[in-house]
Amino acid sequence: MRKEMRKDTRKQETPMNMEIKPPVARNHPVGETGASKFTMRGLPLLSEGASFDALANAENLWLSAKVYSSGGENALHIHTLEDHAFVILKGKATFHFADGTQQEAIQFEGVMIPKGIAYRFEADPGENLVLLRVGAAQRTTTGLGPLVKSASPLELKDTTIDYDGSVKDGRDPKTGTPSKPIIPIPGAFFPDA
Repeated sequence: MRKEMRKDTRKQETPMNMEIKPPVARNHPVGETGASKFTMRGLPLLSEGASFDALANAENLWLSAKVYSSGGENALHIHTLEDHAFVILKGKATFHFADGTQQEAIQFEGVMIPKGIAYRFEADPGENLVLLRVGAAQRTTTGLGPLVKSASPLELKDTTIDYDGSVKDGRDPKTGTPSKPIIPIPGAFFPDA
């Protein structure tokens, strides 16, 4: 059986009069095959913060949905074991690399980042940035669990390093938008109606 994926547990602040949609089950097993159907429909758009929802996983591949109100991941960091890609589904992002190069990506474009490459990115302040994040690594263990909230294998925990050599902590203000409280925009969801 597949393990349940963990949801983002950071505090979500909401206005008292705001109607909140119940959490969406983002992953549904396809029988006993190990395959799964996933959805990004109904992701809340945000006035502040960033959300990170696990979508699906296999032994060496995992998918997540990310929504940024603005800002981005402001500190250069390195995934030491994980290759990953970002596909822009809404908004625009500029990726910055340690060698000074940068690459802009707009809707339906993406950036693939091999393990060991230092990068950061900024969202265009005009609208939410909605990303499909795809991660992959050659693992030393087999099976699907245990997993962290991003659906990545627990063995990858603490393998993302800030450019200063410290282990990346998404709650650290230097990280940028992910360190802020998550505040949904009332009635606004991806994809737009």
